[in-house]
Amino acid sequence: MRRACLVAAFVLACSTLLGARQGSLNLKTLLDEYMKGDFDAAVSKAAAVTDLGPLQLRFVQDVPAWIAAEPEKAEARRAAAAAFLIEFAAARYESDGYRFLDLIEWMCIQLRTSGPPTEFERAWHAASHALAGRSRSRTWMLGEYARLPQQKPSTAKPSDPQHPPAEHLKHALERFPDDPQFQLSRIVAWTWGRDSEPMRNGGNRVRQIIEGVNGRVRTAPQLDAVIALEPLTKIPAVAAEAWVRTGIMHFVIGDFAAALKSFEAAQPIATEISMKYLAHFYAGRTLEALSRTDSAVDEYRRALEIVADAESATVAMTSLQFARDEREDAIAQINRVFNQPPGPPDPGRLVGYGSFVRFDSLKRDLRTSFSACRVGGKC
Repeated sequence: MRRACLVAAFVLACSTLLGARQGSLNLKTLLDEYMKGDFDAAVSKAAAVTDLGPLQLRFVQDVPAWIAAEPEKAEARRAAAAAFLIEFAAARYESDGYRFLDLIEWMCIQLRTSGPPTEFERAWHAASHALAGRSRSRTWMLGEYARLPQQKPSTAKPSDPQHPPAEHLKHALERFPDDPQFQLSRIVAWTWGRDSEPMRNGGNRVRQIIEGVNGRVRTAPQLDAVIALEPLTKIPAVAAEAWVRTGIMHFVIGDFAAALKSFEAAQPIATEISMKYLAHFYAGRTLEALSRTDSAVDEYRRALEIVADAESATVAMTSLQFARDEREDAIAQINRVFNQPPGPPDPGRLVGYGSFVRFDSLKRDLRTSFSACRVGGKC
């Protein structure tokens, strides 16, 4: 009897704990915590909630009421809700990303209708674009018929006029038309779905002309991206990445000579670790495609000097070492890399996800910008 009572009490305690974890999200309490600057605590508590079913309804109902509770701090509170949403979405994006995109666009509306553009809003957009890059959400970012700056707008009718895509990145460009990073993000998002690499050992076949319908020919669409990227190669803030992205487009169509020139152009001007790494890593891949094996190994080594033990360059370099019968050294490197705790993010693995490669730094920028809003009461 006593054992049965103990078991019943244990089950009841577990049920209570589970119910607490699965209870509805108390957004106002979490927003209060985030507003005070307890960022990690607020986000970790939100991420631990297992039932996000009522998230969208709770957010659009509770957030406006929470902001209005202190009218004199409305601007800072709105910023807190926006920043918290990005961090919450990032914490749950792998499993629940689809729940957050509509909320991010709803928050975008709140920001852009509340007054003139602010530096906080700029930081918020940059972080939101990086997060959307994780799922390569091109349609959500640019619309159903995305166009590059030099291309004419599409006259095609939307497939679902009642539920058009958000075109979230376009809103950032409307608010910050001269921001080169947003201009670059637009081009990179356009390339998603057009950035599949050529097969290895497929030869140096330049695919600049593609057979079209009814016997017509057209230029490879990747070259349209190269045209759009060219002005950005002259803007120092984004020039290195613009050259890297240009090289990737040439690499995709098999124009390895042009790709190598682009990566070499990026190398001396890149200051950001991820772009410095990518400029050398992709130069290595291009040299490998050109059968210049020794030079490719040298570039992979340079990449690994920038991000030590990065898997992408390690695998690429050791594969060549195996082919050159340098197997002991290759095996030693592979064992070291794959038998140690994960290191910093590998730019070679993240390059296909747009600015997500720098999400951690963009999140820090977002927190810094919000903290200025919190201290001053306005953004």
